[in-house]
Amino acid sequence: MIEVDAHTADQFKSAACTLGPGAMKERLGEWLALRNRSTNVRRTPEGAVLTLAADEPLDALTELMAVESECCSFYRFSLAVSGPVRELEIDAGPSGHLAVEALLSLEVQLEPTSVIGG
Repeated sequence: MIEVDAHTADQFKSAACTLGPGAMKERLGEWLALRNRSTNVRRTPEGAVLTLAADEPLDALTELMAVESECCSFYRFSLAVSGPVRELEIDAGPSGHLAVEALLSLEVQLEPTSVIGG
């Protein structure tokens, strides 16, 4: 399991993304593309879990997780790989599902526990 935990003491200094508007649009496009390639998206109280195809390139995925952690320190990423099953859990802490919904361009839901896709 690979975990990128961006929750540090510095997270309280800036709870907002540090990317400029152009870079943010490009980055959100990368997350949308990943979501669209996912075989399943399951919402959790703090975020979402993406089920990825067995051939999803892990190097590009871990790079995306790392650069997102640099600009948005409130996100936590956990990648589990078990045989052909690859799941990426994304959360933003308690009640952070709205931030994850924005990252993944998901429709906002009051109860983030449904499965979309599959």
